[in-house]
Amino acid sequence: MASPNALKQRHQKQASDQRPSSTHDFAKDFPQKAHSSFSSLKTVFTAWGMFVGFLVLLCLISYQLHYTLPTPVIESSDPAGLPQFSEQNARKIVRHLSTNIGYRVVGTEQELETKQYLIKELSDLKEQARVHGLRGAEDLPQFDMWVQVGDGSHRFDFMSKGKYCTFVSCRIICWA
Repeated sequence: MASPNALKQRHQKQASDQRPSSTHDFAKDFPQKAHSSFSSLKTVFTAWGMFVGFLVLLCLISYQLHYTLPTPVIESSDPAGLPQFSEQNARKIVRHLSTNIGYRVVGTEQELETKQYLIKELSDLKEQARVHGLRGAEDLPQFDMWVQVGDGSHRFDFMSKGKYCTFVSCRIICWA
């Protein structure tokens, strides 16, 4: 009489012989690696540390480049004597609008004064560019200016009360 282990081995052999030939153990086709290149924790932590360090460095460089402003131009004309955009001219215009004119609510005298001031300043800039262009200067700004007059309205809520505002003959100064 056969022992139980012998019967078990015979049964397993018969079962393996009856398996369909279409099944194949692909794991036997590929050799097992003796070791992995990231086998130790020290190597894994070093790789992740380098990756995180690279990302932090990239973020710092991006932040620096994004928020670094160019050096402001103070002189209103370049070394060749041609007019150029400068911080001094921009501050002069903004200072006049904020201190001399004040709030520019639509339909007030301050709005009309602002319109006249901006048209005068832009006309002066256009004339300067034209004069320098006649003198043979190149790369000067060529721009047009027009004033749009329009009507409109809008609704806004203020302190739980609805307001409906209508604007008639509103002026918009455009330049290109």
